[in-house]
Amino acid sequence: MNFIDRNANLRNLVLGILSSIIIIAIMSTLTQMLVYAVYGNFTMPDTRFGYSFADIQAAFNSIGIEGLRVWAIAHSLDFLFPLAYSFSMMFGIMLELNIVNKNSGLLRKTIFLPLAAGIADYIENTLILSQIITFPTLSELVISIASLVTLAKWVFLIFGFVVVFVLLILIVYKRFSSKGTTE
Repeated sequence: MNFIDRNANLRNLVLGILSSIIIIAIMSTLTQMLVYAVYGNFTMPDTRFGYSFADIQAAFNSIGIEGLRVWAIAHSLDFLFPLAYSFSMMFGIMLELNIVNKNSGLLRKTIFLPLAAGIADYIENTLILSQIITFPTLSELVISIASLVTLAKWVFLIFGFVVVFVLLILIVYKRFSSKGTTE
């Protein structure tokens, strides 16, 4: 928590956001050019809230072994993306907490929501990659666990964004209420 507090500044927030945007743009472009244009469109599991063994089997079968390997290479940046978005959100939440003077107690612990999402994202990426490597042999257990971890990732991200927006509303309220008392 001290590391985030010391490094939560506008420069690091902007760097984190720009890194996230650049990584997602490169991944999307590479995926479109190298995978979808060659092997056809399909929905990868990490963009869903959950999935079944049959969903993964159908998606993997539609793209094939070679398409999955190319997709794994194009999506290798997805091992940097969770780091970028987690720290961006953590810096943003800490900056907001400092502005609204709510930097103690339970609310302060909300900075760990994006970290939990990032950790879940890494676990999800590793589990999905393990299935790409072993394809066409897939594990129902690994896919079930990956689906649960994917859901956890989205839950932590959603709660993280809720915290960001609630704090943003508090900041706006604080600014308008302080202007009303000075006039």
